[in-house]
Amino acid sequence: MPKLLYLLCALVLLAAPVRADACTLWAAAGPQVAGGGTIIVKNRDWRPDNQQKIRLATKGKYRFIYLEAEGNSFSGAKQGINEKGLAIVLASAPREVERAGKNAGMTKLRILLASYASVQEALAALKAGAWVTNPQFMVLADAKEIACVEFGPGGQYAVVAQQGSGVVFHTNHYVSPQLEPLNPHKLSTSLDRYNKISSLLQAGAPFDVQKFQAFSTDPTLWRAGATPSTTRTLSSWIIRQMPDGSGTLYLRMANPDHPVKEYRFALKDLFEGKVDLSLVQ
Repeated sequence: MPKLLYLLCALVLLAAPVRADACTLWAAAGPQVAGGGTIIVKNRDWRPDNQQKIRLATKGKYRFIYLEAEGNSFSGAKQGINEKGLAIVLASAPREVERAGKNAGMTKLRILLASYASVQEALAALKAGAWVTNPQFMVLADAKEIACVEFGPGGQYAVVAQQGSGVVFHTNHYVSPQLEPLNPHKLSTSLDRYNKISSLLQAGAPFDVQKFQAFSTDPTLWRAGATPSTTRTLSSWIIRQMPDGSGTLYLRMANPDHPVKEYRFALKDLFEGKVDLSLVQ
């Protein structure tokens, strides 16, 4: 069985509190995926003060499907995939770092999805200085490759992994040697979730959607919320792309004041407008 490629910097992390609106990201590629191709996942955690919608954007070089949060001061696109197969999911940086790095001129997720066709193209443009983003964590995938990038304040970034075989994962603290010193002094749920997804991935490949769906509902990763107003998991977003470029979106939605619902959509149907997105809630 092929050896998994992990991000192993957690052993040297400083302890750091993370903001309540936390997320867990992971992806697998190549021989680690049953049937090849890639799978990318995001469990989105936030306070229950917003509603999530699925949108189709048609302006820009490429069309893209994305999850948008509405109703609070942090509204906007949170993850998505474009018609060429570039999928991007995001997680928040520690609150102190995020506040230090706010810049209205930074590149937004929607621009990335509308502009780049692959992981390689997006990262080549990043390295060329064509774009940069606010402090946050990003996992990218297309049908052949996955990557993980950390962003700090002032345009700092570190490509933690870019590979066509293996796994990557991230939560809400820095793990790269360059940016790890940005972490504050105590860790809470971020390290717990990081260690949990690491241990689940160590259970062994090959991975499939069903196994990643089970990971996403693990009690450590699917957070119930300690009180009615505290952070909990609001959705799980899974994109499965085959080596030929075909793909499927698996979505678990837990919008406030709605029952938990699960959906499965062929990406082709989403981009061709065959799905009534207003019914996804």
